Amino acid sequence: MVVGRTSRFAGLLLLLVGCATVPPPVPPPDEAPAPAVAQPPRPLLKVFLLRPEGASSEWGVLPAAAPGFQPPPQGDWYAEPLAPVKTEDEARALAAVLSEYRVPGLSFGDVGLPAPSLLTPLLEGTAVVSLQLSGTDFGNEHLAALQGATWLEALHLDGTRVSDAGLVHLQGMRRLATLRLDETSVSDKGLAALSGVTTLRRVSLAGTAVSPRGLGLLAAQTELEWLDLSDTPVDDALLASVPGARLRTLILSGTRVTNAGLAALRNMPGLTWLGLARTDVTDAGLTHVAGLRALEALHLGSTRLTDAGLAHLANLPALRALVLDKTKLRGPGLRHLEGLARLEVLHLDDTRVGDAAAKHLRGLTRLRELELSRTGLTGASLPELEGLVELEVLGLAGLKLADAALASLSPLQRLTRLDLSATPITPEGLKQLGARPALRSLDLSRTGFTDEWVPLLSAFPGLRSLKVERTLLTDVGLGQLAALKELESLHVSGTLVNGWGLPALQGLPRLVTLELGALTLEEVGVKALQGFGRLAWLSLAGTPIDDAGLANLPASLRTLYLTRTKVTDAGVPALHRLPLLRELDLRRTAVSESARATLERERGIRLVAGP
Repeated sequence: MVVGRTSRFAGLLLLLVGCATVPPPVPPPDEAPAPAVAQPPRPLLKVFLLRPEGASSEWGVLPAAAPGFQPPPQGDWYAEPLAPVKTEDEARALAAVLSEYRVPGLSFGDVGLPAPSLLTPLLEGTAVVSLQLSGTDFGNEHLAALQGATWLEALHLDGTRVSDAGLVHLQGMRRLATLRLDETSVSDKGLAALSGVTTLRRVSLAGTAVSPRGLGLLAAQTELEWLDLSDTPVDDALLASVPGARLRTLILSGTRVTNAGLAALRNMPGLTWLGLARTDVTDAGLTHVAGLRALEALHLGSTRLTDAGLAHLANLPALRALVLDKTKLRGPGLRHLEGLARLEVLHLDDTRVGDAAAKHLRGLTRLRELELSRTGLTGASLPELEGLVELEVLGLAGLKLADAALASLSPLQRLTRLDLSATPITPEGLKQLGARPALRSLDLSRTGFTDEWVPLLSAFPGLRSLKVERTLLTDVGLGQLAALKELESLHVSGTLVNGWGLPALQGLPRLVTLELGALTLEEVGVKALQGFGRLAWLSLAGTPIDDAGLANLPASLRTLYLTRTKVTDAGVPALHRLPLLRELDLRRTAVSESARATLERERGIRLVAGP
């Protein structure tokens, strides 16, 4: 609290009076009103730092309680309103704060979008050049309201309701550099409206219906640095037309690109990230990758790559991340990776790599993430990992591990995430891990986990994520998990839990994710759900919850899975009453198509598609 100058001056006078001779009495003056006390401004916005990998972290609030607010020293940053913007006065009040602190980016987080008519007063006179709208119900009406915001430089519209008809409103944005439209209904027809735009540097159209014919606008983007066309039907011909002089990131996973098309990589010498997962690329195609000396990250998962192809990667000195899951690797080719001194991430999961190849991992001492799940490796290989003391993430799911083998992980004290699911370990195996205060995520699903294992988890007091799906956990053990005060995510689907233990977890202050799928939830468990006031993600798939049970859902939910439940149209009003709900799975329920359409239209909720 800040005290006004009058109060401080009065205090000084009292001090002086206390040290002076007592004066003759005088008539008391009229009582003056108490001096006003300055109150800190009411926060209106929460500030986030946007990290290069896409994650964000909270930075502070605005208006700042004290003068001298400093934005994050590095990276992009943005702000989110702390309450819904419902009136023009509220919009202008926010605009004043955005302007005063020169906030460059704006999102709406959990509070929901303002009406389209409020976007103009909200942005007028501000320094906002980037709108982070991913996964919201932002639609064509909102884009129309932005038509005059020609100063905008970045629009993150992935997973929104924007369609072809809305893109015409972007034509006047001559400074637009970043455009994300992935997972929208945009097609070639909509892209035609952008034919005059030539300023794009970052473009993502992943998972859209665009075709090579509609992507002619890419040829005009001479400053292009980042391009994601994954899961679209683009082919070799399009790749040849992409301007590559400044391109740094190219993601073509799930496309029709072949070995022949990769010849175009010679025109992209500065590439640092390349995604070719789920393509027809083979060993022969990697001859074109071998010349990318600046390459830092390469994704070749789910391709027909063999050990022979790894020879083409041996001379990529900058490589830091390499994903080779679901390839044809057997292991001998890993010798070609021994010289990749900067490698920090290596995924070999779902390959046939065996114990004989583990020695090739020994020298990769900078590794921070190593995924070996469902390979041919056994516990005999773990001693080869003892020198990888920088490891933070280790996947050993599905391996034949004896309890004693886990003692080899003792030197790996930086581990924050460990996957031991579908392994034959016993409680003795957990004891071999010892005390690990740094461990944040542990997966013991499909192991012999029972209630008797729960006390052993006290060795991991910092756990934020625990998965014990398809184990013999009961409500007794579930209630004991309340001792894990840092827990944010808990997955207990397919266990013997019926809900009696859920009330004990209501006091967990950080719990936001709860997986309860395939449980025989009784009424006490369903009613307990209303006590989880911070829950944002909940799965009740395959449980007996019905329309009446939906009344117990917490208002904090953003994502809800009700697949294979007894929910019908009668329960839909309860779903409408969840103010923050953004994603909903109603597959294989009796909810009608018309009721689903109403949820999409009136609430902007994204319904999970599929069988």
